Amino acid sequence: GYTYVRYKKMSEHGQGVEEGRRKAARKCWKATKTAVIKDTWVPLLTLPWKCAFNCLCCSCRQAGIEASRWVWQCVQCWTPLSLTVLLLWLLYRPDRFHPTVDSASLASLDLNGNSLRYNLAVDLSFRNSNRLLSISYLDVGASASYNGTSLGLAGNSLPGSFQQGPKNTTVLHAVFQGMVTVVDVQVQEGLAKELERERGSGAVRVRVRVDLTIMYKVIVKEIFFYSYECYLPFTPLPNAVFLSDSAPCFRV
Repeated sequence: GYTYVRYKKMSEHGQGVEEGRRKAARKCWKATKTAVIKDTWVPLLTLPWKCAFNCLCCSCRQAGIEASRWVWQCVQCWTPLSLTVLLLWLLYRPDRFHPTVDSASLASLDLNGNSLRYNLAVDLSFRNSNRLLSISYLDVGASASYNGTSLGLAGNSLPGSFQQGPKNTTVLHAVFQGMVTVVDVQVQEGLAKELERERGSGAVRVRVRVDLTIMYKVIVKEIFFYSYECYLPFTPLPNAVFLSDSAPCFRV
């Protein structure tokens, strides 16, 4: 009778320990899931420090879980979570978009001696085609060049940062105006020959580079840096006309 009672107590104790393990694992998983979804690790601070530490691998090893079960628990935890993150990334990532040039005007591009004067205005269109994802543009920069010679930056004509909602299009007006002094004689000769050649062919091409720093959130916040190049064809001056309805910008 004593042996039976002792065995029964040990069995009940074992069942209690197992139930405690399950409750601890469920509590760990719930806290970890809440922390990941809300992008804050505050829920983990409500757990005992050992459990909070082990929750990073979806286990509470202080409950005495065997190594094989601990590994399987990690697989069960991280596999669906990883697949979910990957699926959301493939569905909602905004790096598929490419800015386009809707319209442009070239008022001047003249080389007089060693001075290259320019006056260029470009409308850059940014389209967020995602249905749920907003994009934060932390920094927007644009520069122009002709035949490898920099024409300067767009300056204060572009906003420093802005927010773009889902299924939304934002058009920015970039202005490049000023004068560049070309010191190198060979560069001067190259610019003069290229201008003459393109005027004879009927199309003067100016390159615009767009640099973006964007931030968006798919489970967690991510910041990316992208650069695009747009090649803009114009009819020769003095009556320069943009030769395209829209010019796509290609990522570099």
